[in-house]
Amino acid sequence: MNRLLIIGGGAAGMAAAIRAAQTNPEAHITILEGLDRVGKKILATGNGRCNLTNAYITPEHYHSQDPARLEQLLSRMDTQHTLAFFQSIGLYCTEEDMGRIYPYCKQAAMVLDILLLALQRYHIHVVCNCRVTDITASKKGFMVTAENGTTYRGDAVILTAGGRAAPKQGTSGTSYPLAVKMGHRYARLYPCLVPLQCRSNVLKGLKGIRVTCHTALYRGKQKLSEELGEIQLTDYGLSGIPALQLSCWIDNKDADYTARLDLFPDWSYDDLRSLIQQRIREFPNEPLETFLLGLIHKKILYAVCKTCSLEPLSRTAGSLSRQETDLLVSTLKGWKFPVTGTLSWDHAQVTGGGVFLQEINDDFSSRRQPGFYLAGEILDAAGDCGGYNLHWAWCSGMAAGESAAQWIQ
Repeated sequence: MNRLLIIGGGAAGMAAAIRAAQTNPEAHITILEGLDRVGKKILATGNGRCNLTNAYITPEHYHSQDPARLEQLLSRMDTQHTLAFFQSIGLYCTEEDMGRIYPYCKQAAMVLDILLLALQRYHIHVVCNCRVTDITASKKGFMVTAENGTTYRGDAVILTAGGRAAPKQGTSGTSYPLAVKMGHRYARLYPCLVPLQCRSNVLKGLKGIRVTCHTALYRGKQKLSEELGEIQLTDYGLSGIPALQLSCWIDNKDADYTARLDLFPDWSYDDLRSLIQQRIREFPNEPLETFLLGLIHKKILYAVCKTCSLEPLSRTAGSLSRQETDLLVSTLKGWKFPVTGTLSWDHAQVTGGGVFLQEINDDFSSRRQPGFYLAGEILDAAGDCGGYNLHWAWCSGMAAGESAAQWIQ
């Protein structure tokens, strides 16, 4: 007894291993990692600073097909739980705007260094370049088989091998067949925290322009969600944190999605209309391309006019009819971009969908196979930007590690 195998050496896997060692010092713990090193994805988080959790962990910041079950699990995973774990291994943190919590030294590399040091201190064995292809369970425990034919035996197994997002970081979705082998099912997978692809004739000329606006995502006439922040316009669609957040709602590739940009989020429709009417009176002979300079980027104004079928070079402000003025204001307050989908898994930060949350217990043990645990991105819980996904990884990993360590005693 006392043999614990952890498949996947990412955030959830390392948290599971360390907490298991803290819970059961006699445990023989082995991490099986498919890449040439553990924790590679951590280095890319928070623009290299590692936004490792958030002060405001609430269900509203996550996406799942089972929000009620998600809320139950999150109620046991408060921020202090994560901070206490990191303090126990020597890492201290600091809070910044919007509740984002970073390591005090502001280095993602330091987070990984601390985790690696903890693995050494607790004598946790790490096997890299070990791609697991099969798992079987029997009365004697589990047998895990790697791609090269090597087998590993454990009394308990924690599956933390990630989802499908960012395959260059080693998460290619190979963990799902292993979960299925243990009797689990999973919701359809889709890329989250990824730029939106849009159909528009004007975007190509706006590539690289950033604009602070209010962005809302609609499916048909239903508003799904909205975000305030800086959107980056690209030749293929919309990027920036608001677009990434909204991508988590694109879970049906056949649905009719539309993004609407309010370029004047601080002004009401009537206030903006009054301003434009005033500018028309002041500069009746100005071409449409320039009569709102000082309020909006010139190229954006040009593109908005084109969207309204108004010729920005030959038409003057004074030539606008009441109906054309109303259309211009409506577009500035709700510029519509049909969303055709998102960029590929290569550009996604996290996986939507995953193993159904009803199939795990509160300690992240399987309800299908005793001694088997699941944690991290493989589960149906995708978080917003801001440290929510790493928080889920740490806490689910810790819960699984603690319970598994007790199981094998």
